[in-house]
Amino acid sequence: MSTALAADPTTGHVAVPLCGITGRGMLNFPVYLRTASDAMVLYRDQGSQIAEDQVERLFQEGVRDFWIRGEDRGAYLHRIECSLGEILNDKRASVERRADVLHGVALTVAEESLQGRLDREGVVRAQRMIVCASSLLLRETHAFGAMRALLGASDSLAQHSVTTAFLAMGLARQALSFDAATVAMAGLAGLLHDTGRIGHEDVGDDAEHAQRGEAALRHLGLAPDVCAAAKAHHERHDGSGSPHGLRDCSIPPIARVVGLVDAFDEVYSAQPTKLRVFDALRVLADTWSGGFDPNLSTTFVKLFR
Repeated sequence: MSTALAADPTTGHVAVPLCGITGRGMLNFPVYLRTASDAMVLYRDQGSQIAEDQVERLFQEGVRDFWIRGEDRGAYLHRIECSLGEILNDKRASVERRADVLHGVALTVAEESLQGRLDREGVVRAQRMIVCASSLLLRETHAFGAMRALLGASDSLAQHSVTTAFLAMGLARQALSFDAATVAMAGLAGLLHDTGRIGHEDVGDDAEHAQRGEAALRHLGLAPDVCAAAKAHHERHDGSGSPHGLRDCSIPPIARVVGLVDAFDEVYSAQPTKLRVFDALRVLADTWSGGFDPNLSTTFVKLFR
């Protein structure tokens, strides 16, 4: 799996956008520039600040990235979480670089919000990140491809949740609506659909997790579509799902989207040897024949072409 903000193997440093780092108090990690000889030169030390006019001057000189140490990746992601929208809006950075930052923030939010018990602070962080992600997806033609390229086999609840969120946004955009609210709702539902598994991650066949998740999200005041997706993401088009055996259009639209993406990631990630995406789609079709809306399934396949 591609790692969010992967370190350069020769230096151990990580490239990050110039924007988003200024105006937020003292740096709690050093920032470097890369020279033509690929050496790292200290630009600002820990405890200093970077002004916006300094960033603008670097852009004018042709500099496109700051570099941080790999060990400072977490501190960087926390620093820029609240300025994520600013970074994703800045077209001076490539869409791939911006998607990389988004992926890093999304994993951080998921890992920290889905540990222990989801609380209102975690919900606010999740909503803020998803709104930024959906805006990038709808604004930039190649954004979904860049986001999709960062996804891979999920080996944790957080990674599965981020994968489901990103793919659900892409599928909702194509199958439901280009409306920003719909795409963001699908992303949030994807991110939080397995909330009921928190504290029960080691339970293999946890039939109650969907109803637990729906109750927890409703208690936290999440939108009805998000709560419904948590409860109904294991319902199936042919009525073979759970917990209520709903069929076809009786399954809420966003729950259908999340259910298909969730099932795909489980198939893709559960294989003892890595499958190609289209092999995983074939296994999904064979395993769940009739389980998903045919039109939705066709649209989902097209996301990977």
